[in-house]
Amino acid sequence: MIQQVSFTNFKSLRRVDAGLGRFMVIVGPNGSGKTSILDGLHYLAQATRWPLAGLMRGVFAPSNLKSRGSSGPIQLVATGSFHDVTAEVRIIVEGRDDLNGNASWRGTVVRRWGDAVEETSEAEEGWQLVKSSDPQPTPRPGGKKDVLRTHGLPEMAELAKELGSARKLRLDIEALAAASYSDEELPRLDTDGSGLASVLADAAARTPEVFQSIQEAARQVIPTLERIRTRRAKVQRQERQEITIDGEEAIQRSVDRFYWGQQLVLDFKGAPDVPAPLASEGTLLVIGLLTALWMEPRPRLLLLDDIDKALHPRAQEELVTQIRKILEMTPELQVIATSHSPYLLDHFDAQDVLLTALLPDGSTACARLADHPDFDRWKSTTRSGELWSFVGEDWVAQQASAAQEHG
Repeated sequence: MIQQVSFTNFKSLRRVDAGLGRFMVIVGPNGSGKTSILDGLHYLAQATRWPLAGLMRGVFAPSNLKSRGSSGPIQLVATGSFHDVTAEVRIIVEGRDDLNGNASWRGTVVRRWGDAVEETSEAEEGWQLVKSSDPQPTPRPGGKKDVLRTHGLPEMAELAKELGSARKLRLDIEALAAASYSDEELPRLDTDGSGLASVLADAAARTPEVFQSIQEAARQVIPTLERIRTRRAKVQRQERQEITIDGEEAIQRSVDRFYWGQQLVLDFKGAPDVPAPLASEGTLLVIGLLTALWMEPRPRLLLLDDIDKALHPRAQEELVTQIRKILEMTPELQVIATSHSPYLLDHFDAQDVLLTALLPDGSTACARLADHPDFDRWKSTTRSGELWSFVGEDWVAQQASAAQEHG
């Protein structure tokens, strides 16, 4: 698992170092860098499989990711141990302005697996690969235009296996509830929850024991839930069609096509046959999260934004319990989540709670809850959520500012 991360000049993370455990929760005010930490981890994990240029483009271009007013390169580093092998992933992105004020960028990814080290570099010019030890890339699964990075060193395949499957979920209620259709052999849940009905229908038919595990775990979190099922539903999809008239140049147009897909249906105590769009937000979020954790291929690193969203405090406790059960069965899994709930924190050790706070210059400071100066005095009588509610995050910013003054 990843044990240590370091971020420099990445979004609000100008100088942030943090230790990580197998199941950690990040808390702090809105806009204090919690999601940025998840984003940074996701970039590092994905850089073990995909070209950097395919990850940092469009709105996610380096010019938008660089800390405002900072100097020096963007740098993200993750180190950890996987099956007793020490590994590291490092991303360095440097930019400069030409005489016309246009920014250009060059990125380097360094991957280490044990004693094997590989470095690839990419430059602006549309972020085309300019130097790499990679052989000819292979198409990305699903037929998308991005390419899968293959590595010259066989050890890098092991690193990609451990981290390349990382997933960052930001589940959306409408996406979770929507009827879905998949022409893939193995339907997969998208990061926003799209495709949930197709994934569950496939699981019920192909791996009924996994489907039952998801259903039973969801029942524990949502006691009124009795049954999860799917039924056939018509799904509208917009597709591109190419038309050629009298040998002229082909014309592209959008057409709506209809397919028979799946609709998620839930049975509750006293309320059977509830279509997913009429179910509660918390119920759908729980089912989506548990599906992501149970379905193969399981991620080795799961990043969750707002894990407590729309959940009653008792449901938060039970969700943590279910995730811990999955962690026990899946020793290679690591879960990092953000939260705003002191009730959820009560079920975590203070060592596994990371606090974020904003410094006067708008950058992020972070520290573990157990790093509070008076933690030893309170640890035997105060739960993590209670302690966080009492001490807040101001001390994190004060501690970081003092370190800067003496640094």
